[in-house]
Amino acid sequence: MMRSFSYIVTGCALLVLASLIYFAMDHPRDVTLMIDGQEQQVETTETSVYGVLRENGIDVQEEDTIEPALSADLPDDGLIVMQRAKEITLIVGYGQAQTVRTQARLVTDLLKEQGITQADSDDVYPSINAVLTTGMTVRFREAFPVDVIIGGQAKQVYTYQTTVRELLAKQGVTLQASDKVAPSLDTVVSENSLVTVNTTRRATLTQEQLLPFDVEQVEDPTLPKGQELVTTTGRPGVRTKKYQLTLADGQSKEKKLLADEVTSEPVKQVVKVGTKPIERTDPVTPVFNEEQATVPLTVTPEVTADLDFKNAKTLTVEATAYTNDPASNGSQLYDGRALTATGYDVTDTITYQGLPIVAVDPKVIPLGTKVYVEGVGLAVALDTGGAIKGNKIDVLVGDEQTAKTFGRKTVKLWVIPNESGTEAGS
Repeated sequence: MMRSFSYIVTGCALLVLASLIYFAMDHPRDVTLMIDGQEQQVETTETSVYGVLRENGIDVQEEDTIEPALSADLPDDGLIVMQRAKEITLIVGYGQAQTVRTQARLVTDLLKEQGITQADSDDVYPSINAVLTTGMTVRFREAFPVDVIIGGQAKQVYTYQTTVRELLAKQGVTLQASDKVAPSLDTVVSENSLVTVNTTRRATLTQEQLLPFDVEQVEDPTLPKGQELVTTTGRPGVRTKKYQLTLADGQSKEKKLLADEVTSEPVKQVVKVGTKPIERTDPVTPVFNEEQATVPLTVTPEVTADLDFKNAKTLTVEATAYTNDPASNGSQLYDGRALTATGYDVTDTITYQGLPIVAVDPKVIPLGTKVYVEGVGLAVALDTGGAIKGNKIDVLVGDEQTAKTFGRKTVKLWVIPNESGTEAGS
């Protein structure tokens, strides 16, 4: 009995001793390594982060980030996260390339990390918002001021080390063989350099002058005396002069006549003049409602006045057409009558003393002025329009279809001074 009890006691002692020895021994643990986003499972008997990384041959450098810290004990969850620094080749200015290790995400973050303040004019490659990756090369060149004088106009620009040729190209300057550039185009600019370009250009100037047309009057016994009928509309000719202009630094230095020719001959106007005797009546005069006029005329235009084609001012205008129907042109009726801005009644007519009527911008063409419109002929400016601003005109026509057919076109127009040498209404 006593012997059996002794065996039991001895067995228990041995069991306890075995347990103590077991727990005193190091046992492998499962550890997860997350290196640059890549997961790796390992077994280890190490008790510190440093020991686990060393055991698995993982080299740690100063710029690498580790969680937990390298000196910390192995965490309970067995997770070690490591983000290696990126190796970037950095070139600052025009010096030697250097290799830097960084945890910066973008180029701009790297520059700030290196104590570099960048301006919009600085040269940064790749862009400041580019994402950094291992092996990438980043270049930074700080811009410096350079004074540039082009055609007499001075300005200061910011650039980096480059040639005069490349600097001017970046500024959008197109050089011609006659331009003088200092210093030479292959010179490398430096801070506070002065680059001058004395530009000399040649341009061709074309001037057109209207030539007056003759008026032939033919007596017609079938027309009442005093009545006239234009059977052939006169058209002025065109004298074209071409000049060669020499410009230096934006200023005209020479004007040379290259050609002077009549490019369009005048067309004679034929007018039938009635000789048939009639009972005299008061002449019919154009009807102007001055009270309703939004822009009253100071002088009523005289169609029969002399036309000074020689001193006519040439304009290039955009021409459209409109009708005397307020429903289509957006204007209003006055006591049931359709009036132009000058108050002229166009309810039953689209002409003024036989001349077409045009709407103009009075700041460009004074109202009451006679004009010659390419493709239309002699006309008179008696109206305005909300959309007629600047070099635009609107020709009054008989119906909507004619207006649509007329369309929108670019034409030449001549503003003809009256007999006193001034434009009507001026």
